Amino acid sequence: MDTRKIMIEGAMNMETELLLEALTDPQEQFVGQWRFVEGKYQEVNLVVAVTSIGMTNAAAATALGIEKFRPTAVISQGTAGGHDPALKAYDIVLGRRSFDASSYRSAQEDFVDWRHMELMGSYAYDEETQSFVPQAVYYPGDEKLLAAAQVVAKDYKRGRVVAGCIASCNTWNRQKARLQFSHNQFGSSCEDMEVNSAAQICQQYGIPFLGIRILSNTEFRAEEFRPESAKVCQRFVLAVAQQYDKALTGN
Repeated sequence: MDTRKIMIEGAMNMETELLLEALTDPQEQFVGQWRFVEGKYQEVNLVVAVTSIGMTNAAAATALGIEKFRPTAVISQGTAGGHDPALKAYDIVLGRRSFDASSYRSAQEDFVDWRHMELMGSYAYDEETQSFVPQAVYYPGDEKLLAAAQVVAKDYKRGRVVAGCIASCNTWNRQKARLQFSHNQFGSSCEDMEVNSAAQICQQYGIPFLGIRILSNTEFRAEEFRPESAKVCQRFVLAVAQQYDKALTGN
């Protein structure tokens, strides 16, 4: 029996509709308030998780999806805003690593200056101490998933594909100076609201994880939100799932 299964996550309907349309024999389930649809794409077993927006929802849906469907790997995909001035709409960032941009300590000062800050690790369960303690600041993407995405990237025609760093938090930053600071200080390529929380849950379960984000816009180029970018990203991710499954089977 083929037990390999990839869970692909998207926060909004526009970030999952093409994935759902691509499934054959779709089976829909709700676990709590979160929607999951299981099916096949070509010969690959998939579960599409509609997580809803934000860090809390992404973490909850990831944990519930892992418990219910026991995926072999998890991919969090969707749209993002740019932090790297070199990137533009339709460029894709493969999350070589990610961090929680809301987990920081500011300097002890009598005035406000968001630049005087250091990142902190998110709280996660530690097996040795059997307690929740601050963990590493950056969570790495899985190397095999990243390698599969880089193979697919060779045929991507809508922009660049870069292995970078995804900043996640429940914030929509539009101040160019702040975006530039995050890029310079912490190495962020783009920002979203889900990847790092899903990465943290997958690390605790020991499940391979990769965040993939397409730039829907960037303040550095005064671009408006491009809704079509969500579908472009979903097509790319379906090809990544195929390539990853192929690599696992050696076919």
